[in-house]
Amino acid sequence: MEWTRRRIVGTTVAAAALAGCLGEDSADDGDENPGDDEDENETESANGDDRDAESVLEARNLEDHTGEETVEITVDPDGDGFEPDALEIDQDTVLEWTWEGASTGIYPIDIPPECVWDEDVDEDSVDEQEAGYQFDRLFWADGAYLYGSRDADGEEFTGAFRVLEGDD
Repeated sequence: MEWTRRRIVGTTVAAAALAGCLGEDSADDGDENPGDDEDENETESANGDDRDAESVLEARNLEDHTGEETVEITVDPDGDGFEPDALEIDQDTVLEWTWEGASTGIYPIDIPPECVWDEDVDEDSVDEQEAGYQFDRLFWADGAYLYGSRDADGEEFTGAFRVLEGDD
């Protein structure tokens, strides 16, 4: 098989599309695990609307970041939140989180079933991060996402975003 430029580019694009929410990120080399989060999601929903991505998005003012390839999100800018804390993006947009204060890494709370976050990351096992730390991820699966972090006192704060379905 001869490796032409076209074949190399095609292979690279295919690999990137497959990575999607499996999320090769710049800061963490965790394993992907499709897992079965059905029971976990039922428990979270029982805790109220603050654990449901769609409900959170409906309650917040969404910033429109459609048409952008990369969107920057600041973690812990005022001690307990994300900036922006709710946004809307297109498929295949990269979200880039940058820490301004000390808090934990981000973890999924309610995400589309097609999107697999890192296997070993949840609200109980996520590592502490210092100011200046950066994390990014490409999101290709459309739907509503709710994620969280904890400040130095252990208080949870959340962010949410919606990935819009493309016009394929």
